[in-house]
Amino acid sequence: MKKIGLLFLLWGHCMFSQSTQTEDLKYIGMPVNGICTGQIYLGGDGQLWNWDIFNVSMLDPGSEPGFRYYVNPMVQGDKPFENGFGITIKDGFREFYRPLNKNGFSDIEFNGEYPVGNVQYKDVSCPVTVDLKAYSPFIPTDADNSGLPVTVLEYTVTNTQEDELEIELGGWLQNMSGYLTGKGKKGKHLNRIETTDKYTRLVSEGEGEYENELADWGNMSLTLLGEGKASAKLTKYKGIDIYLSGNEVKESSEDLGNTLVGGVYGGTKLKKGERKTFTFLISWYFPNVHLWDAAHDWKDKEDLRHYYDAKFDSASEVSDYVIDNPWLLDATKNWKDSWYDSSLPKWFLDRTFVNVSTLATSACQRFHDITGNPENEGRFYTFEGVYKGPGTCTHVFHYEQALGRVFPDLAMQLREQTDLGLSYKKDGVIGYRGEFSDIGKHDGRGYAVDGHAGTIMRIYREHQMSSDRTFLKNNWGKIKKSIRYMINHDKEKTGKADGILEGVQYNTLDRVWYGKITWISGLYAAALKAGSEMAKEMGDKRFARECSKIASLAFKNISQELYNGEYFTHERDPDHLDTPNTNIGCHTDQLLGQYWSTQVGLGDILPKEQVQSALKSIVKYNYVENYGDYLANAEIPIKRWYADYDEPGIIMCTFPKGGGDQAPGEIKNEWEKTIVGYFSEIWTGQEHQLAAALLSEGMVEEALKVEKAVHMRYSAERRNPYNEIEYGNHYTRAMSGYAPFVSASGFYYHGPKGIVGFDPKMDAQDFSSAFITGEGWGSFTQKITGSKQINSLTLTYGKLRVGELRLAMPSTEIPKTITATINGKVVGTKFKIKDKKTVAISFKDLNLKKGDNLEITIGG
Repeated sequence: MKKIGLLFLLWGHCMFSQSTQTEDLKYIGMPVNGICTGQIYLGGDGQLWNWDIFNVSMLDPGSEPGFRYYVNPMVQGDKPFENGFGITIKDGFREFYRPLNKNGFSDIEFNGEYPVGNVQYKDVSCPVTVDLKAYSPFIPTDADNSGLPVTVLEYTVTNTQEDELEIELGGWLQNMSGYLTGKGKKGKHLNRIETTDKYTRLVSEGEGEYENELADWGNMSLTLLGEGKASAKLTKYKGIDIYLSGNEVKESSEDLGNTLVGGVYGGTKLKKGERKTFTFLISWYFPNVHLWDAAHDWKDKEDLRHYYDAKFDSASEVSDYVIDNPWLLDATKNWKDSWYDSSLPKWFLDRTFVNVSTLATSACQRFHDITGNPENEGRFYTFEGVYKGPGTCTHVFHYEQALGRVFPDLAMQLREQTDLGLSYKKDGVIGYRGEFSDIGKHDGRGYAVDGHAGTIMRIYREHQMSSDRTFLKNNWGKIKKSIRYMINHDKEKTGKADGILEGVQYNTLDRVWYGKITWISGLYAAALKAGSEMAKEMGDKRFARECSKIASLAFKNISQELYNGEYFTHERDPDHLDTPNTNIGCHTDQLLGQYWSTQVGLGDILPKEQVQSALKSIVKYNYVENYGDYLANAEIPIKRWYADYDEPGIIMCTFPKGGGDQAPGEIKNEWEKTIVGYFSEIWTGQEHQLAAALLSEGMVEEALKVEKAVHMRYSAERRNPYNEIEYGNHYTRAMSGYAPFVSASGFYYHGPKGIVGFDPKMDAQDFSSAFITGEGWGSFTQKITGSKQINSLTLTYGKLRVGELRLAMPSTEIPKTITATINGKVVGTKFKIKDKKTVAISFKDLNLKKGDNLEITIGG
């Protein structure tokens, strides 16, 4: 049995240690680049790896259907080019040369608190400790400043011995401009050194005319803040595992394809207990996304560049921008502190935020259009997983809450440019894959019914997360037509809408389905409720009534026709018995519409007692402690692996009452066999939405059981905690991982109406958590003692208009007194009771700014 350097707690957070006897850091890869700028991992030992910023594919995603790196997790291996950091320690006549990775220190601890990765280096034979903080600026609600092509590395060195030490800490970087694709071409790698009173910098660029020819043509910079020394050309000495500072060469060059390494170093003297922080910036500028070998055939592809090209002309400009705006670093750390200063379990906070980091992987792109075409400028685009699955696929990506909640402006832009723009058809269909909506096994319309309905839900969420009604007003005509398209679909069979869709229903399970399908009609019901609310706000009373009426029919008819006493089912179409179906099986996504409805505060789409029974049934029948035991007896074999034999999880669909033999329909080829195998698979995107739905119903124990299963499977002992896999790495469906956090805090927000609300489902007596609104973020607390409740809302960043604050009350008794203060000063309020359990406190002209604290005292 291998020795574990630090006891790994099964439900612990992402803290893991490395010793010379262990390998439990080898899988860790936390993205530490800006969102939509490529992909750079921070390894468990602090080494940067998986550099996917050069527009040259850095891994083979595999020809098998997406599970390669679950079965064989990526490990931090050899560096594809020279880069790293090291420390030289002079202690009298002795000199220590240590790389800042597992080869230099025997005791390394990694503590991931995305967006900040923390690595601590210790060694019994080394007279210093080193603490690393690595991150890229990350500021919720500010996608542009969170999308900088830069990694910040802050190394703090502490002298732990009696004698004074002389320290030199530095980094080295190979010139990569044209290195991967330009060998044999005329041209040069050129390194040069820049120094000012603010920084010491290595600039690595290319010399030649390949700006529009080579994918990896561009430049990088390595910058030390403050005084230092640097060399444009370094040589590694035999027997020493770091590049030493050497002579200060100001310029150097090599032919394209040859190795040229430069470095930047900072120095200091430290007495016992003294410490010094060295801050480095690694920035890059490789704009040619249109030449990327993994690029899809995007609309006007030849005009596209990485989005950062719209703001910067070089890597040096990026670093200058960060240096001139130190608030970016402070705000990033403030957000990290706000997120983790919570009563929620540390592991839960880790798991519900790690998938936000998918935005900082190669799965997510953002474009600059050099012609200025507004249809493409700033456009956000996702693969399903890294390098796999085109088109910002609606039936996958609609599960997400991470983008819409953390960067609402970018989500709104995606709705307008893609779903209501590039994907939108005259008849109201929202094409499911943007410019690639014609592909797939649908009926030719590009209409994925679940993705279509889910996108209407996202449109409503984006409206809620905006500051006014501009987004809704500008797009209402198209939104209404898309909802009308679903209503007409509902009428196809009988001529009347009854709240249950039938006929052709192409969906995320990659085939056309037929019949009365709870999870699809439930999404339709949620979309109707959202449509009714949007219509009311637009003054379209007739359409609001129509949507509300059909949603009521769905509430009635689904519950009467598709509920079997325990859970909701799928009534097959007798004319299409050859198609896939879940029939009387227990499907994990059966309440996907309920998930969406509760995420945006629309309430139940089906009777509450039936919802709760169905949720309990999913956990009862679909949760397994040992996946291998389930597969040994499963009626439907799998072709893809997203859990190992000894791991727990939620099966997509089980058949406790029979029906497994009917579920496949008629299988005509190997691909259809793979698709039917989905039923026996485990998908984290489904698990997260299930956990969120459970939490919304107050079923905390069951929800945590589901989330813990995901957290266990993605523990660092087994694979990368930051890479939830489905059809490829960093699968975007898994960005539903933020949803359980929304449910746990009971967060509600409607920016245009100025409404903010909280209803904590975990530790409500003494609760605290972060929150994000459309224009700011901060912290919320709740303390209940007897009949007295004190709530506090502190805005840490941005601004927030509060017209109404909704809070869950400690009891059903109407409170005698409610007082409110802003920064300690009493303000006037009015209140009313909603649903016998919620108090709605209204304010006049209350606009919070950074640092403001709103405190509410109920009863007492």
